[in-house]
Amino acid sequence: MRKRAISLGLLLGSLLGSAPVDAHASVPDWLRTLAHQPAKKYADDANAVVLLDDQETTIRDDGEIVTHGRRVLRILRSEGKDYAVYVIPYSSETKVNYLRGWSITAKGQEYEAKDKDTFEIDLSSYEIFSDEKDKSLVLPGADVGTVVGFEYEQKRRPYVFDDQWYFQEKIPVERSRYALRLPAEWDYRASWVNYKDKPPQQQAGALVWEVSDVPRVEHEFNEPPYRALAGRMIVTFYSDKAQGGTYKSWNDLAAWHARLIAGSFDSSPALQQKVAELAPAAKPLIERIKALADFAQEDIRYAAIEVGIGGFRPHPASEVFSHRYGDCKDKATLLRTMLAQIGVKSYYMPIHDERGIYTEKTPPNLGFDHVIIAIKIADEVAKSLPAIYEDPKLGHLLIFDPTNDLVPFGQLPYYEQDSYALLVTDNGGELIHLPLSSPEANKVQRTAKFKLLPDGTLQGEIEELRSGYMAMDFRQYMKNESQHDRRKNLEYILGENLSNFQVDSFDLENVADIGKDVVLRYKFTATHYAKTIGSLLLVRPRVVGEMMGAFDSTKPRHYDYDFRVPFLRSDTVEISLPDGYTVDELPDPTKAVFPFAEYTSKAEKDGNILKYSRQYKLETTSVPVEHIEQLRKLFAEINVDERNMAVLKRVN
Repeated sequence: MRKRAISLGLLLGSLLGSAPVDAHASVPDWLRTLAHQPAKKYADDANAVVLLDDQETTIRDDGEIVTHGRRVLRILRSEGKDYAVYVIPYSSETKVNYLRGWSITAKGQEYEAKDKDTFEIDLSSYEIFSDEKDKSLVLPGADVGTVVGFEYEQKRRPYVFDDQWYFQEKIPVERSRYALRLPAEWDYRASWVNYKDKPPQQQAGALVWEVSDVPRVEHEFNEPPYRALAGRMIVTFYSDKAQGGTYKSWNDLAAWHARLIAGSFDSSPALQQKVAELAPAAKPLIERIKALADFAQEDIRYAAIEVGIGGFRPHPASEVFSHRYGDCKDKATLLRTMLAQIGVKSYYMPIHDERGIYTEKTPPNLGFDHVIIAIKIADEVAKSLPAIYEDPKLGHLLIFDPTNDLVPFGQLPYYEQDSYALLVTDNGGELIHLPLSSPEANKVQRTAKFKLLPDGTLQGEIEELRSGYMAMDFRQYMKNESQHDRRKNLEYILGENLSNFQVDSFDLENVADIGKDVVLRYKFTATHYAKTIGSLLLVRPRVVGEMMGAFDSTKPRHYDYDFRVPFLRSDTVEISLPDGYTVDELPDPTKAVFPFAEYTSKAEKDGNILKYSRQYKLETTSVPVEHIEQLRKLFAEINVDERNMAVLKRVN
């Protein structure tokens, strides 16, 4: 529910060049030892390597957690200078006892930065007020070959008793270590994610896990989210002495949420009056539900006020209504309160806004960053709405996100489809798998009619209908743009397929009405579209709209290939031939069929018209890495078809 308001790039931009330099640096022996060990060979594009990441977590009798850490890296390329900074987030309920660092350059120069040299960055922004801040330390001498080291200590009194050890990163890790110290009355559970389980060793009264030579998470086109790939360990702690915050299952964690939000669903006379105004009893129930959902989605401005537990507990519904603003959990809470007033049951649902972070195998943990709701609806309307989850006990649940104002009632944003969310009931709950839309729900249907002139100029018009995710994605770029900027966006899109063209006119329909398909109509003229070779004209039947996905064929693929949603894309093109020309040769039809997708195309002559049609249907959001060769073949077939030429011959 918290959103970080400052990027590392912005932080470095403001701090680099102002880092302290201590000519009398006192570099600790553990850092010097690591700096002088023989350097290993890594990929040419590896920016840095982690030599050591050491985290020791101590649980005290009263439940307070103290973490001591050391982190050492070697910079391998100039692009790795960003790793000469360490950032620790903290809030009013946590404390950074100290943060200090050292650097040793390739020439042996040594620098030291102490806790007094740190910078603090407030993470509040125009849309978020939060007590969270970043304590940051930037080290000097960050050239290629420099070894940087950081040491810190932080204590916190957690809302739930868990910890996470992130040992796999976007750069190689030579050694990562996690130590846990528990009081005698406490127990723990360690759950490994994206990595083979390893048992702990007993060392000096601590439980110690260690991994070495951990490969980096590679960057690839359309790979799953980084945290869905990186190995980590989640540790949960248990004690009969601990009040609240202890959980062993998703049901326990849902019960914690239920207790936390229990006092937030108060109403007020003004709120009750608004519900009566928006959803009068005379209307059908589904229309009343939609009217309240639209209000929460459109009339409550997104703004977060999060202090302490406010990062997880919503504000009272009456306050959210009165102020007309709130964050995702506030919007969900207000809508639940309004729905309850018309007798409709709904449920609070924490979720992550990146698909793949949570799966059916994910152990319970408090890593969600967003909240939506599930609305109980009647049998007669469930079949007409795609975002339905069928719960064996609760019945038909419509999943709805009040925060996303580009997705209509009855549909889900792409990043929540096929994902997992925590369904919170009055006394507990469970992790559930959310529905996925059909390809037919996410369409781009393009119809084009053109006239080809003897000099190769192509003139004509195109109509595009976009639905589901395809409409949402288009609205995101066009909704708040001026007419001038909309034209520029259209010209940019066409410029990927055409040269020497001009947009003669264009029109957009339903950009602001999310309940309808987006309709785009435009006319353009493209000179020299067809190529003249003696008495022949070479013309590409596929005029606009590249469908082939991005793929790096020079490297082996490591991960699944992710798509945002299943989709159905189709083109129907008619090109009137210039006088005195006929079709001499047509491209062969294409039919590429795989378990996850199908692509077909056909070019034909009908009198003096060249007709071209194609359809691309994707059935999934992820192609497993073991099927990557099939995906590569699909993209190759699409690529050939999109570049094929029809040959026209002059006949007089």
